Amino acid sequence: MKKTTFIALILFATAALTGCKKTIDIREDFVAIYSVTETWTENGKTLSKPIYSMPIYKSSQNSILLLLNNFGNYGIGVTAEATVSGNALTIPQQTLPNSVRIVGSGTLDGTTLSFTYTETSKNVSIIISTVARMK
Repeated sequence: MKKTTFIALILFATAALTGCKKTIDIREDFVAIYSVTETWTENGKTLSKPIYSMPIYKSSQNSILLLLNNFGNYGIGVTAEATVSGNALTIPQQTLPNSVRIVGSGTLDGTTLSFTYTETSKNVSIIISTVARMK
């Protein structure tokens, strides 16, 4: 009986310790409200959008998906999707609700998210460089 109780205790302790492993969600590092600066070159001139805020949230539907709200400063209802791998961010090709098509990639370094994306609207494409800093 003592041997059975001891084995049961060992199995219970092993299960308890194994069950305590904390799953790390790599998206947590990206979740914040960012102050965004964007620049691009068009006809030899460097242009920039006014600085704007972009909240980034985790998707509840996909464990590697982020939601970039107010993407491109197009409004709170305009959300782009991005996937995460380590500190890398990938914005897969997609069409935003305002009919602008985007695709891009970047990296998170501390509290700074730097990425480049191509924006296509009405058959005109521009490459936009973005620096976003956590507020």
